[in-house]
Amino acid sequence: MTVTREPSDKEKRVLGKMKTRAQKIVNDHDELKKLLQKTRKKLENAQEDDSLMAKLAEYVKLVMRMVTNYLNGSYNETPWQTILMLVAGLLYFIAPLDALPDFIPIAGIIDDATVLVWLGKCSRDDLARYKKWEAVNHSEE
Repeated sequence: MTVTREPSDKEKRVLGKMKTRAQKIVNDHDELKKLLQKTRKKLENAQEDDSLMAKLAEYVKLVMRMVTNYLNGSYNETPWQTILMLVAGLLYFIAPLDALPDFIPIAGIIDDATVLVWLGKCSRDDLARYKKWEAVNHSEE
């Protein structure tokens, strides 16, 4: 992904709210499953021909697999704080009204991408370890 700027103060405030929500659901398997279903639905509705959206979808699918495997107990090598922040990122992604609403063409996706890329950089090592684990183990989607 080519989005490299730091999230704005407004994006960070909204992400902070999502982190608070994430703290309430990160240990609730039913709520996590609902979040993953909503995220999957948003990805299915996204335009696949947009290269930024395609890269964003690839990243979100990686995070979804990681959270799914965390949820079902298959993968527990990720610190709880990383899971919490990634769940907050998924909440941000599916929120129709975040710092820049998704109905604003291009800006809504760039906004989501900025926050998700920033979170990806913050959890780069954990994501890399997961990818290695996933390469040799069965991963549930």
